[in-house]
Amino acid sequence: MRKITLFFVPVAISTLTFSGCASYNAASLNNLSAGIVQTSELKDDVFITAKAFTKADCKRYLDRDVIKKGYQPVQLYIQNSSDRNYAFSLSRISLPCATPEEVAEKVHTSTVGRAVGYGAAAWFTCGLFAIPAIVDGVKSAQANESLDNDFSSKAARDQVIFPYSHFNKIIFVPLNEYQSVFVITLIDQGASRAKTFTVIAN
Repeated sequence: MRKITLFFVPVAISTLTFSGCASYNAASLNNLSAGIVQTSELKDDVFITAKAFTKADCKRYLDRDVIKKGYQPVQLYIQNSSDRNYAFSLSRISLPCATPEEVAEKVHTSTVGRAVGYGAAAWFTCGLFAIPAIVDGVKSAQANESLDNDFSSKAARDQVIFPYSHFNKIIFVPLNEYQSVFVITLIDQGASRAKTFTVIAN
C-alpha cells in the first residue's frame, strides 16, 4: 500500500497542476471602425457597422466556440455623433436574438462531469484525487460565473444611445436564422421618429 501511495502522490500533484483546470479568459471588445469594416451606413451623424464573429473571434472575445453550439455572435457598433438621444431595442432588429444567459448556459464547463471523473480516480487511489477534484470543481464554478458575467456585460440590451456617445455590444443570433444583411431601427426620442439602417455584417 505504501508503494502505491508513493506512486500516486506525484501523479495526483501533477494532475492538480497540469490537468487544465477550467478557466475563463476573454478580451474586451474592440471598437469597430470604417477601416475595419468596409460596409456601414451613416445617417444624420449616426454611424452603424457590424462584424460577424469567426471561431477565432469567439475564442478571443468570448473564450468559447459559441458558433459550434449554434449561435452566431454579431458585434454592433453605433456611433452617435449627433446632439439627439436614440433608443435602441432588440425588438427593432430584423434578426432574432438569443439571450446571453441562454448562450452562456450552452457553453458552461460541466462541473458535474469533471467531478465524476476525478471521483472515479479518487476511488481507485485511496482518495488521492479528492483534492484535485475539489480544486477543479471550484475553478469550474468560478469560470462559469465569470463567463455569465462577461456574456451579460457584452450583450446588447434595450438602452438609450446618448449624444456624442457610442454603443459597442454583441447580439447572439441562432445560427439557422442568421443573415448577414439585416435592418436596425433607432428611435429619435426628441422627434419620436424612426431611423432605419440596413446593415451588412462582414
